[in-house]
Amino acid sequence: MKRGILLTAILSTVLVVNGQTSNELHEASSSQLIHKSQFNAIEAMRPDAAAQEANTASSSHSKYRSEVYDFVKVGNTYYDLQTNASIGNRAILHDDGTITVAWTYSSTSSTTWPDRGSAVNYYDGTSWGSAPTARTEDLRTGWPSIGMLPDGSIYTVAHDAADGGLKITRNSGKGSTDWTSQAGKVVTHPGGNLIWNRTANLGNKMFTLVNFSAQADDEDVDVDGILNPTLYAMSEDGGKTWSTPSLLPGYDSSRYIDGGGDTYAIDTRDSIVAIVIAGRYKDVTLFKSTDSGSTWTTSIIDSFAFPRFEFGRYLVQQADQVTSNDGSVDVLIDNNGTIHVAGGRVSYWDDDTTDDLARSGSFFGLYHWSENNPTWRVCGLPIDMDGQPATSGAAYDITAETTNSMGTDGNPANGLAYAARYGGTSISTHSSLSVDKDNNIFVTWDAPVEFTFNDYLANYRDVHISYSTDGGATWATTQNATQVRSQEAVFACLTKRTDDFVHFIFQMDEHPGTNLQNSGSGNLHPNVENSIMYAAIPVQDLMDSVLGQNTLNVQPVAKEAKVFVVSQNQPNPFSEATDVVIYLRAGSDLTCTVTDAMGKVVSVQNMGFKGAGNHKVTIDGQALTSGVYFYTLSTKDSEVTKKMQVLK
Repeated sequence: MKRGILLTAILSTVLVVNGQTSNELHEASSSQLIHKSQFNAIEAMRPDAAAQEANTASSSHSKYRSEVYDFVKVGNTYYDLQTNASIGNRAILHDDGTITVAWTYSSTSSTTWPDRGSAVNYYDGTSWGSAPTARTEDLRTGWPSIGMLPDGSIYTVAHDAADGGLKITRNSGKGSTDWTSQAGKVVTHPGGNLIWNRTANLGNKMFTLVNFSAQADDEDVDVDGILNPTLYAMSEDGGKTWSTPSLLPGYDSSRYIDGGGDTYAIDTRDSIVAIVIAGRYKDVTLFKSTDSGSTWTTSIIDSFAFPRFEFGRYLVQQADQVTSNDGSVDVLIDNNGTIHVAGGRVSYWDDDTTDDLARSGSFFGLYHWSENNPTWRVCGLPIDMDGQPATSGAAYDITAETTNSMGTDGNPANGLAYAARYGGTSISTHSSLSVDKDNNIFVTWDAPVEFTFNDYLANYRDVHISYSTDGGATWATTQNATQVRSQEAVFACLTKRTDDFVHFIFQMDEHPGTNLQNSGSGNLHPNVENSIMYAAIPVQDLMDSVLGQNTLNVQPVAKEAKVFVVSQNQPNPFSEATDVVIYLRAGSDLTCTVTDAMGKVVSVQNMGFKGAGNHKVTIDGQALTSGVYFYTLSTKDSEVTKKMQVLK
């Protein structure tokens, strides 16, 4: 099979306009082209890409690593499309260090996935619950958002794709596996099916964004001149009743011709609600409320060149490609109440309506904007495995199969034998943002990794991570957070708030792309079981660039096999056995030594070799009598000791 073409990294940043630049552009009729002189005038107003890239590198800790990381499996699913664009709110770090996560789940390989719904798992401080074997809802749903209400209950909000509307379920509190579905469905519309929610809450106030289904058998719905728009609704009673879904102020037909599934995000904090609505070839618009959703201010933070864009209406020469967000946005409110937005980029010219490779080929990086730094800048780049930085304009070696999509005939387009494209998203996509107690900002996303191929020459993706210690003004060099290489690691979701560890979940399987989007008539992507994995990475290791870049042809930097305990053993007290989740900086043999209160060694347990990353280890206490003990987890380079209690 032929090697896919090389894509040249020509990075460009996107103009922040607050609604101004579009006034300088004129709509082109179907017989007109945007001339070079006009395009150059537009581009001259954009921030300098080279300066942005230098800015990104200025705060780097560039150390190359060659490592494979291990993680804790928390669940599985045969339904492998977790989003069309943005990730949403699917992971919560609670104040006591426990964690709740959710994902779209199905236990069957049937391509109708009849048991599809929300799966939830809970981390009690040390160990995860058993992998869920059933959805939380009483009907088929998808795309969950999760949150916690003031009474301590956890909720899931997911959509009914068949008939539209949202289904809400609740349990009695963190860790409970007994779920009760609220009667009926909420946030419905007489004109069509509302699905793809993004939901968050402030106390009992809940806020949701939804979009009309754009499936082939659904009729378009016109709301005030926008087809299938994104709508907003609010509940003041914990989701029991909701306002009529409507357009947010400033989201109107003067700039938007239609909406888009999953191309929006929401975050809440104190009395602030932050909403971003985006989409390919659309503006990125920020809606901010500082009074818990009563009033809103609206700002266009990234203005697309052609309002109300539709293919064929504007013609742009290939040399004059126009940039846009790819819809995979996330939004975060930091500790100071400042809004942050991150997302991928795509490009457009007149003949690329079927050429997915061209549509994203020039924009590899992930981009960030904040209220304190209101200029879109590169916050992360895919890792150039052969040591030729993409920022210098060198080739970034990913294959055409990696960015190819299925044609209308159910086969890969463009004459290729495989397709691994994630919908309309870009090279770096599916962003997720988080903030720690020191107001450091973290972002994850997934991107292809050079020279890591499946049998059809599509590159595997890994989860990448970067951070900023100065509110987004500068960003550290990208590190590879998963380093799986022989499997696809995608759809990472960070907890919005974090502690001494960066916590996230992601999906992993052996085939690039998804079964839903990339299988085709040839079953190129079989419907296999996907693993949902959990990672906890020490913030200090990120700051010290311990993960590194896993690049080729570079001597690995030696590092100690330091062991971290993510949190206290659970259960504690215990009788027979207790579990501990640990993080290893590097692979090593692991030993657990148990001593009594007087310091006498009472047991030594060889736990075997553990790779770098996260592991759940079990301490055997069957031979111990009641009392206080200390357990020491040790590698060849490091050890950590914690106290535990045995109660027979």
